[in-house]
Amino acid sequence: MKKIFFAVVFLLNVVLAFGEVKFNLAAEKLEMRNGKVILTEVQTTDPGDTLVYTLRIENTGKEEVKNLVPSIPIPEYTTLISTMVIPSETYLVSTDNKTYKKYPYLDKSGRPISDSMYKSVRWTVDSMKPNEIKIFKFAVSVN
Repeated sequence: MKKIFFAVVFLLNVVLAFGEVKFNLAAEKLEMRNGKVILTEVQTTDPGDTLVYTLRIENTGKEEVKNLVPSIPIPEYTTLISTMVIPSETYLVSTDNKTYKKYPYLDKSGRPISDSMYKSVRWTVDSMKPNEIKIFKFAVSVN
């Protein structure tokens, strides 16, 4: 699992670096220590572990940036935790990394599909002023 996790993070950092907008994607492991929830560096993962991904976007330019659409693939062998997506009111999900819809997708009978079927998460950023920073988060459970 460790190799897959780091490959995804590396690819995202390469793909998302452009213009005068800085993207930084970090992943941390959610753990309980002494009765407290903490985030730690990901060294290894086991089934049942929770990973929290944080995307930080910063407009480092001198002009407003418009129409950003950050998308992050959900790593293979993990399941989206839909209650841990921030901001929750504006995110979209995809089962094929092409078509995005509001959560939850419904099957043909009108029931929500399993969270394990989602392949990526996306938000829309209408505009960012110079020096503005936006933070997006989501969590997955390791299968």
